[in-house]
Amino acid sequence: MKNKEDFEELDDNYIHKLDNINFKPIFILGVERSGTSILYKILSKTNCFNIVSSYHVINYKELLHNHINNSEEKSKKNLQDLFEKNSQFDRGIDRLKINPDFPEEYRFILAHKADADHINSKSISAFEGMCRKIQFISENNKPILLKNPKDFTHFLKIKSLIPNSKFIFIHRYPVKTLSSQVRALKSLLKNKSYYMSLVAPKYGEVFDNPFLLLYYRILYSYIIPYRVISATNKLANSTKTYLRNINLLNKNDYISIKYENLCKKPDFVINKILDFLDVKPDHDINYDSFIKPREIRQLKTIKFFESWITKKLNEYILYLNYKK
Repeated sequence: MKNKEDFEELDDNYIHKLDNINFKPIFILGVERSGTSILYKILSKTNCFNIVSSYHVINYKELLHNHINNSEEKSKKNLQDLFEKNSQFDRGIDRLKINPDFPEEYRFILAHKADADHINSKSISAFEGMCRKIQFISENNKPILLKNPKDFTHFLKIKSLIPNSKFIFIHRYPVKTLSSQVRALKSLLKNKSYYMSLVAPKYGEVFDNPFLLLYYRILYSYIIPYRVISATNKLANSTKTYLRNINLLNKNDYISIKYENLCKKPDFVINKILDFLDVKPDHDINYDSFIKPREIRQLKTIKFFESWITKKLNEYILYLNYKK
C-alpha cells in the first residue's frame, strides 16, 4: 500500500507562482511514425524554443521544486544514471538517443494529469499547467514547441481553446508510415523498454501481465493482419479529417512539410520552418548532421496489402503529390 506522501506532488507548494505565466505554443503534428520525433529533435537544437523533455515527463511532479531549490541538475543526473544502469540508450523503437533533455510527447503528462492522450475541453487545464511550468522554469520568453501525434486531427479544437497556437504539420508516404508503425509496436512488445515504462506506466503494466502480453503479441504479430488493417483504417480516418478541416485553419497559422523532403534537404526545410515562425538561431547549425535517411525494408504484410492501403489513402496521397 502506498503512503500518503507517494500521492503528494512536491510542486503543490509552488503552483501559485504560475498564475501570471504566459506561453506561445507551437505544435508539431503528424500521424505516428511520420517523422515528428526527428523534426522535434532538430528544431530543439536551434535553441529557439522551450520544449517538453523526458525529464519533464518523468519528474513532472517536482519540476518547480527542483528549479526553485536548485536541484534540477542533480535530478537530471540521477535520471541519466538510471538510464545507464538499465542499459537504456535509445527508445527501443528507433535510433534516437535518449537523455533527460530528449524532446518528448506531452501526451504522457496529459495521461498522468487528465487521463487523456490529446487536448480537449477536459484536459486543457492540465495542458496549460504543463506549459506554464515549463515556461516558468525556462526563465525566458521563447515559444514552447510541442509534439503529440494523438492531436493530429484536433488542430481546430486546439486553435479554439488556445487562439495563439501555430502548427507545423509533417507528412510521410502512408505505406512507409504504416510499415514503421508496425515495426515499432513489434519492437516494443518483443522486449520491454525501460524508458517507455517510465514515460508510459501503462506500457510497463502489459509486461507485468504475461497473459496480456501474449495476447498483444499474437494480436499484433505478422501472422495475423489485424494490426495492418486497423492501422490503415485509423490512418485513413485521420487523414480524411485532416483534409476536411485544414482549409478551415488560417494559412498564417500553419506550415506543412514532407518527411521525405526533410531527409533530402534538411537545411532548406528547417530554415523554411524557422522563417515561418519568425525565429532565428543564435548560432550556425548544420542540420544535415542530425538526420541520416535509411531505406527500411518493407514488411511482408504491408506489401501484401499495399494496393488496398494506397486505395484507402488515395485522396491523401494525391493531395500531397505522392507517387504510388
